[in-house]
Amino acid sequence: MPNWAEGSLKIRGTRADIKALLLGALEPVQNSAGWLSHMLGGPEPEPTKAEITEDEWNLTMEAPEGFYIKDCRRAFVGNINWYFDDMHTEILSIGDFRIAWGVDAERFAELSKHYNVDIKIYVFEQGMEFNQDIEIHKGQIIRNQEIQFKDYEWECIFPNLGG
Repeated sequence: MPNWAEGSLKIRGTRADIKALLLGALEPVQNSAGWLSHMLGGPEPEPTKAEITEDEWNLTMEAPEGFYIKDCRRAFVGNINWYFDDMHTEILSIGDFRIAWGVDAERFAELSKHYNVDIKIYVFEQGMEFNQDIEIHKGQIIRNQEIQFKDYEWECIFPNLGG
């Protein structure tokens, strides 16, 4: 069972590019109870589908157990509720990002390049007592810093996240 690094994920780009990433890179997490039942001989569960709504002010994506980020090694986010700023460059902040062990910046750089967006990630890992600060611009890793502490409990601003 992995330790979880938890924190925030920000995506910056045009509304169309961010929307393309959300629709192309996020998959609903499949119902874990249904799959467990199937593994024990029950019927195969119906695939979980996302409920997506959009109007001129916002886009929401909801799935009972959140979303998996494809090709990013066990990375997950909760439901998305994105209010548009009506600017050329939009920013989507997701506060419930988690990933097993730590962030592989290269995988997120590939997403950033493919969808023409910037990505910023900051996670806390209580078990191994480190933070990770990542910034990627259009596929280029600008920063990928692992932050260590002498006294994690005291120095880290959110020492109880992750782990």
